[in-house]
Amino acid sequence: MKELSLEETIRRLKEFRKKFSTDFVRDLGKVVGVDMVSEIEMRVRDRQRKADNQLFSRYSTSPMLTSGTTVKSRRVWQKMASSKTKRRALDWVTIKKGGKNIHLFELKGGYAQLRKLEGFSNARKSFEFTGEMWRKFGVTNTTIGGGVITFTLGGKTTAAQDKIDWNSEREGVVITEPGKIEIQNLQNQTDRLIPGYLAKVGL
Repeated sequence: MKELSLEETIRRLKEFRKKFSTDFVRDLGKVVGVDMVSEIEMRVRDRQRKADNQLFSRYSTSPMLTSGTTVKSRRVWQKMASSKTKRRALDWVTIKKGGKNIHLFELKGGYAQLRKLEGFSNARKSFEFTGEMWRKFGVTNTTIGGGVITFTLGGKTTAAQDKIDWNSEREGVVITEPGKIEIQNLQNQTDRLIPGYLAKVGL
């Protein structure tokens, strides 16, 4: 490679800086939005582990009331209250709401039992039921300042962010926080991207 003049070096550095703030940010954003988001989701949802690799807390086994008519309890109704004989064996409570009587039955074993009856894992928390929160989890904002690129992860809808906030508050940690492995993987991806951009401008 021939030696570059000072003027040519400056020109190429300016070109690299331009690409760094546009194409590089775009490509790195794809890595964060796809790879890192997927890694966080799999760690939390499939392995039930926090950013520090500790297990999340267990689902509650305290008795709860359910109607068996919501999205989260239809199979519970089928298994627990789909016949007169089954319903007679249950403990029922009637609650007045908006001038209407709402009939609820006690589900022994609580939310852990509800998840089991609905076909979901029910030991450690995975923060998944309808899947809506995870489908809408991703990069919500990107900023560049002082040579630092900041990607903000969160819910792409108000409902998804509300669920993340609610679950995080109950758990005492931000459930979507990246762990050391995810951060290291991102650093490795960044290290692989930069030489390519330097090569594009001849540096």
